Amino acid sequence: MKPIHLALAAISLAAPALAQDTREMDVHVHGVSTAEIAIEHGVVEINIHAPGMDIVGFEYEASSAEDKDAVEAAIRTMLVPENIVTLPDAAGCRLTEVLAHLHSGDHDHDDADAHMEGDHDHEEHADGEEHDHDHEEHGEDGGDQADEAQHSEFHVSYAFACEEEDALTVLGFPFFDEFENAQEIEAQYVTETGAGQAEIGRDAPELTLE
Repeated sequence: MKPIHLALAAISLAAPALAQDTREMDVHVHGVSTAEIAIEHGVVEINIHAPGMDIVGFEYEASSAEDKDAVEAAIRTMLVPENIVTLPDAAGCRLTEVLAHLHSGDHDHDDADAHMEGDHDHEEHADGEEHDHDHEEHGEDGGDQADEAQHSEFHVSYAFACEEEDALTVLGFPFFDEFENAQEIEAQYVTETGAGQAEIGRDAPELTLE
């Protein structure tokens, strides 16, 4: 989904102040996720990054069966776009691609993606291979430092093909209903008529595209 990065780069070139805000958005903050949205010629691309703490309640690498189950359940939830973001029915949008994974340190875990074309159902391809890593055991003094240093982040991307682009005026985010620790999404968006940014909160989980 490279076009979305090019589109959002254009926002930064057009508005230096927004570029500064974008750099601030890159900071890993618990409770705050980020979203990049691009709409062009009926194609909608959405990238969402969310701290692991907001999604599964921890940021260390999942090692116990319970933690791994939590990660897998979160990814399954993200693979259903209606759980995360809703588009207006009037826009006639069809999901064409979805990708969800957990990124922790230098590793990507539990990748899963699905590609759909036309009205046919395609087999979902998931890479659920467990990765073996060397874990250093920490004593009481070192454990807290290790937890503080490690950050994990969930990333989900969606692509839609929409018949009525003009109807794409408001996007909803049931994301907050699914993940109770999430408090805010800092969003950047670009459309054929303009660009902007917004803060989407739990109390008002909608983005109005101007």
